[in-house]
Amino acid sequence: MDEACVKQAKADAIKLIERRFSENLDELSLFEQQYQRKLSLVDSQLTSMIAGQFDNINKAMGTIERTSARIAALKNDFNSMSESCDRTHGQLGSFEHIRAINIANRNINTTISRIDNFTRIPQKVKRLMSALEQNPNSLMVVYKETQSLEDWRDELIEEVKGGSSRRRSSRSGYAHSPEVYNKIVTVLGDHFDIVLQLSHLTREATIANISNCFELAVDSPALLVRSVEVMMLIEESYKKKFEKMTQLEKENLPNLMGNFEAEVVAGLRTSFDARIRNQFSNYMFNAADEGKTGIEATLGAATRGIVDMTLLKNDVAVCFPPKIEIVKIYRQQLEEYMLPQVAALYSQNIQSLDIADLLRMATWLFNYNKAVTENEAGEKAKEFEEAISNLMDEYVKQVGQQTKNWFSNIESRNSEIQVESDGCLVTRDPEDMLNIINMQVSVAREQLPAELSYAAITSCIRELRGAQERLKDDISANWKEIEIERVCTVVNDSYRLQDKCDMLLDAIPDEEMDQGREVEGLETMKEEMDSLCVGYVELAVDATKLAACSVMEDLNGPIISKVFSPAWEDGEEIMTVTVRTLKDWFTDLQKWLPEYFFSKLVRECYNQVLKNYIEAAMGGKKAKAFNSPARASQQVINDRFSLEEFFVKEYEGSLIASGMREVNEASKRLDVLTWISKILMAKSAMDVEEDITNMLKLFGVQGKDVIMHIVTLRKVDKSQKADWLMIVEQNAEEIGKGCEHVQDLFDLAQFKVKGGAVGGKGTTGGSAPNSNSSNPFDDDFDAAPEGMSEGAEGGSERSGSAMFGSMSGMASEMAMGMASGMSSYDMGNTLSKNMDKWKKGAQMVGKMAARTPKKK
Repeated sequence: MDEACVKQAKADAIKLIERRFSENLDELSLFEQQYQRKLSLVDSQLTSMIAGQFDNINKAMGTIERTSARIAALKNDFNSMSESCDRTHGQLGSFEHIRAINIANRNINTTISRIDNFTRIPQKVKRLMSALEQNPNSLMVVYKETQSLEDWRDELIEEVKGGSSRRRSSRSGYAHSPEVYNKIVTVLGDHFDIVLQLSHLTREATIANISNCFELAVDSPALLVRSVEVMMLIEESYKKKFEKMTQLEKENLPNLMGNFEAEVVAGLRTSFDARIRNQFSNYMFNAADEGKTGIEATLGAATRGIVDMTLLKNDVAVCFPPKIEIVKIYRQQLEEYMLPQVAALYSQNIQSLDIADLLRMATWLFNYNKAVTENEAGEKAKEFEEAISNLMDEYVKQVGQQTKNWFSNIESRNSEIQVESDGCLVTRDPEDMLNIINMQVSVAREQLPAELSYAAITSCIRELRGAQERLKDDISANWKEIEIERVCTVVNDSYRLQDKCDMLLDAIPDEEMDQGREVEGLETMKEEMDSLCVGYVELAVDATKLAACSVMEDLNGPIISKVFSPAWEDGEEIMTVTVRTLKDWFTDLQKWLPEYFFSKLVRECYNQVLKNYIEAAMGGKKAKAFNSPARASQQVINDRFSLEEFFVKEYEGSLIASGMREVNEASKRLDVLTWISKILMAKSAMDVEEDITNMLKLFGVQGKDVIMHIVTLRKVDKSQKADWLMIVEQNAEEIGKGCEHVQDLFDLAQFKVKGGAVGGKGTTGGSAPNSNSSNPFDDDFDAAPEGMSEGAEGGSERSGSAMFGSMSGMASEMAMGMASGMSSYDMGNTLSKNMDKWKKGAQMVGKMAARTPKKK
């Protein structure tokens, strides 16, 4: 079955192929014939090629066989010749005369050659001398020829003295007799001398060229380099000769290594010395003709040496080996001649030099030492370093005194107060002082190297600092006699100086300012400038405090000191007058001061008002108890309302700007008045125990005395006073157990207690700020923020209406409460809860108090 299928498939395939390729089947026979013809052609070509290669191989094999036979024959011939030569050499060696004849023949040839060279030596030497004279650039060629002649001379002398090494080894130290030696030297002496003369001439030319290094470095540097190379070759030849010597010869013969180099250095020193002296004297003569001073002429002449030193480093030193420190050699010769003459300018009386000469001298000495370092000529001249220090000290001293005198003239004049466009009061003092400093800084920067200018600038900054301290001391000591407008100019001028002081350093590039501590004096200058700027901010702040003290001087003695007095108890509106007076002042001061400092003044006045209020209340002015503690309590509340309405509300923005940024921070400072009011009204200590605790925390160790002083003003008997004392002491003990340290809100613990009361008499006037004071109301001002504004909007005009009236209505309400049986404690709570209501009533009633005259 499978076979049938296969056959059927083949038949089908044949039919399919016939149908598809019926047209091309006839061409298959043609393709087959072409293929057979090509196959036959290729086969015949391959057969011919193989036959040809086979013939070539056979021919090559025949050639190799014939060559091998010939080589073998030649080898046999050479072996025979070698054996014949050996036999001949043995036979000849047996005859001494033949050996001697051979040696004589070589000696004759050598002698003829030496005689020929010997006869040509004079002409050769003359030719080399002429070449060296006519063409200095041929020095290297002449030297090499000279060296070969010297080698010939040395070898000949060696042979004459002791024979050749071959003779010494074969004849046991054979040497010519003295008679023969003298005859040879007599015959060859002239030739030896002429070679020696050429050698000396070559060395002299080498020394002359190197000594003339300044000119050759410019005109013919190649010749200078060749001369230095010749020097090194000469030294190398000396070294080789020394190394060839025996130990005995090294011990007895001179060592020439380094001698020629020493001659070259000596020639350089002589040449440098002559150049320095000629330049110095020539410049001095020219300077005298031009009318220059002695200092100008001497320093100008010495400057030629600095120029030469730099030229040597840049153009000449590269032609020399490192071991010849040509720049240091020049510096030694320069200082040997120049240093005494320069030192004479400053060594006798440095104080007699004016500022210009001090600048000129210090600059020159600094530049000289700088050139020494930059040109790798050794360490800086210590004498010059000391001189620079002394000269700069004297310069700084003279400039400082000059600046101080000019500042004194400015300080002693009565500068006109000017009003700027924003209303601030200023003077021209800052501009005048900075003009002086800028002039001194400009001179220092132009005349001094940057490194020395820092000391001069630092001196100017310190003079400004001195003027700053003098102004601070003056206004601190005499502020009561100084008009407040003048104090405001101190604030504004200090602020402007602080802003402009940084401009003093504008002349110094940023990359120079960024060098850091490695530059001497730069860091000190920066620190002094920072201190100066901080000092002006501190001065402005202190002056602002003094302005506040000046304002408060009209209030503390005649007005605020009446607190807790009979008149105050009777309803005299002390705080109404106080805030009205402050309003008048603030209206002007808000125009005269920048907003930042005005806000600080408001805060200072706020603190001083509250401080002096407490001092007056605790100062013992009330010798006996209040007639009506309730009325006194109400008066304290009225005072709180007045102060809160004025400071906390009307000037809330200023207090926040001054640093009181916590919620209700300004208002909380008045809580002490509420506590005092409630203690005055309380029936017993138990009713106001929380207020007692607050008072104890506020006043610290003096809290008990403060509270008991208030209790004394309530008309209490001894028993009641003892009850109060017990409660106060218990609370004080609890506070001590509850915490290690009481953080007082106002830290009033400093007030001294006399006879159970805090303080003595009330303050009669403002007091200057004291940096050592721990007074809670003398808050440290916040540091001036960067970019703080100078502008300040003017306040509103003075109002003639009463700001706060009498609180008689509130007193009536208090009386009704007491008649109805309300406790003092409940009444105190009522006061606190109805604060807004009472403030509104305070604004509606009362009579305006007379305004205190304003001091100007």
